[in-house]
Amino acid sequence: MRGIAEILRDLGEPPASPFAPAPFQQAALDALGRGDVLVSAPTGSGKTWIAEQEIARLLDRSRTGTPRIWYTTPLKALSNQKFRRFQAMYGEDRVGLLTGERRLNAHAPVVVATTEILRNALYGDDRGVPDVVVLDEAHYLADPERGTAWEEILLLAAPETRLLLLSATIPNAAQLADWMATVRGRRPEVITLTTRPVPLEYLLADGDGRLHPPDPARLRTRRRHPQWLAAITGALVRHRLTPAILFFPSRRECDESARQLGTHVTPGEPERARLIEEWLRRVPQLAGHPLLPGLRRSGVAAHHAGHLTGWRMCVEELLEAGLVRFVCATTTLAAGLDVPARTVVLSTLHRHGPAGPESLTATEFHQMTGRAGRRGRDTLGITVIVAPIRDDAEEGLALSDAAPEPIRSAFTASDAQVLNLLSRTSASEAEAIVRRSFAAYARAPEVDAMRRHLAAFPHDSLTERPCGDRLATRQRFDDLLRRLRRARHGPGATAELTRLGEDLVTMPCTGCRVTERCLANLPELRAVERERQALERELAALEDREVGPFRRRAGVLRARGYLDAEWRPTAWGRVAARIRHPRMIVLAEALRAGALPDDPAALAAVGGALGTERPAPARTRVGRIGPGFHHRGDRYRRAPAFRGDRRAPGIHVPPAARGALVALRRIVARLNEDYKEADLPFDPLEAQFVGEADEPPAAVWRAAVVGAWASGRAWGDVTRTFEIPEGDMQRLAWQAAEILMQIEDVPDSPLAAAARAGREAILRTPVE
Repeated sequence: MRGIAEILRDLGEPPASPFAPAPFQQAALDALGRGDVLVSAPTGSGKTWIAEQEIARLLDRSRTGTPRIWYTTPLKALSNQKFRRFQAMYGEDRVGLLTGERRLNAHAPVVVATTEILRNALYGDDRGVPDVVVLDEAHYLADPERGTAWEEILLLAAPETRLLLLSATIPNAAQLADWMATVRGRRPEVITLTTRPVPLEYLLADGDGRLHPPDPARLRTRRRHPQWLAAITGALVRHRLTPAILFFPSRRECDESARQLGTHVTPGEPERARLIEEWLRRVPQLAGHPLLPGLRRSGVAAHHAGHLTGWRMCVEELLEAGLVRFVCATTTLAAGLDVPARTVVLSTLHRHGPAGPESLTATEFHQMTGRAGRRGRDTLGITVIVAPIRDDAEEGLALSDAAPEPIRSAFTASDAQVLNLLSRTSASEAEAIVRRSFAAYARAPEVDAMRRHLAAFPHDSLTERPCGDRLATRQRFDDLLRRLRRARHGPGATAELTRLGEDLVTMPCTGCRVTERCLANLPELRAVERERQALERELAALEDREVGPFRRRAGVLRARGYLDAEWRPTAWGRVAARIRHPRMIVLAEALRAGALPDDPAALAAVGGALGTERPAPARTRVGRIGPGFHHRGDRYRRAPAFRGDRRAPGIHVPPAARGALVALRRIVARLNEDYKEADLPFDPLEAQFVGEADEPPAAVWRAAVVGAWASGRAWGDVTRTFEIPEGDMQRLAWQAAEILMQIEDVPDSPLAAAARAGREAILRTPVE
């Protein structure tokens, strides 16, 4: 086993040299000139360069016509980051941004957007046919919440549009390309790079924070020492292994670790202070950030979803500039940290899931370790696995050798999908599109095997029988016999007996020469037929796995008046189809009922209730919301105004919003009854109108938070009063603004002006 000194022998910086594209980059760029391209290459290998060069090439040719290029990412933060980068590269007037709550320069030749926005545009067919579509982080096709949008884009994109899919983790890229060939008419060229541009080495750290070669047998500790973090970061500094990204399973651990490490002055403080001042001018709210002194003084920061986008971008800029030593990030935010470092430290091999700690998958492990090693700046990337016990070390090293999980389809039917497909085509053609999903393609071998099994079922061995379907014939014959016996004992049965007797005489079973043999193996034939029918039902369910939910959703929409008898969208169906939001039907029902307020702040509060951000912290009690709603049994009743601690004055839901929230709850409850009857997933929003113990209902809490912000309250006042992390508050505001934009876009909406005013009130610094 090599020692640490030998492992790190080649550590350093490569000699400066002019940039030259890697062979895979040039091959992908050349292939994109011919058609669709799927690139699977390790993190940090330069996949984005391919898209940037194609964008520049198309813009240079714009003298002969304005190109249309879409660059999509799965996350708003990444879209915002790419938007600013492309503005600097190509010019502000040539780049636009489209997210759920914001439209900037929407008709620019280059549009940066979230993936769902592009899907919506393809359904609406209102922005022309793109020349090129870039789908960054293409492995999100397997994401349970977002994956369907990726498949819909691949199903709906025009044949003349060239697609560029970029990902670090698509081990089954060939299968995905084969499917694309069936839906696009041509197979994309697959460009795969398996070798990292910067080699990766692994080290272990024991519970005391001491570094070891990747040999579990060398570990002697049994638990984690309280000073393990100081020891390991000290070792990283001594071995020249900074900058480093330290991954932790929770936000709290990130922030506490950043505070612990940010106490000493380190070189680079004047330059850090200069760049930080530039960010403070852009986002003044960062001036009071509790971790700002540690970033300025020590080059240490936390980076997770609980912080503002402005803070995270500031950290990333300083990291890119070489002014940050340690970034403490959550394991779940590996995809959101778009800047690599020399070293990655995994403090654990678990992450926080909905039900508690969950082991990292091979894909998640490689996404995090892929951040180690900067192309052109490092000769080695280092991953340190913190392993207090030997089992942890063995598990981590096993993950390092494990291949990422194949991409699996997450395709599901949605109300938006049903309405928009049926707006474009007939019900049968819409179902045909759904049957072409990647999920259906991946099941094709299983379907084919089942069909072969059915075809191999034995035929009826009684070939000299005078009937066709022996089971059906015999069943009808036996039924006639039973009816004949009953008719003999009934009054006035002569006519019935005559008719039954005539029918019986005409049956093939009457006078059949093989009756004895027929009856002898009839039970065996019935058993085979039962097995055949069960297999046929299983095959039908397998073939209709996506179509079944599509039909059931269409049935609910038809019953609700959004589809007519011919399965075409009605007038309200067309209105609902224009609402680009997962809760489009809830919003459409509220608009139909006239249940939404026309006061901007109140309408913004309703938008907050329809969001998905997590509920109030445990310390925020229902009294803190003031004269809002309090749950008693199955009804909402007014709660008395808060009269407690003066340091926490009551924040109430805007009065004009209260009736709308009651109406929303009833709407969602009725829809969930329909979904239950149709065997469709429930909307969890209904449960979020019900408080637990002394906690406020989550939906009402969100409404109070957004209502307070939209009414003009100061940022710090709102976040302190509701004890909500700034990043969560920002996302909650974005989600509410997205709802308001949808209301604003409804044709002839009487609420358009209020929605616009509410959205503008929400999208002020630091939310924007």
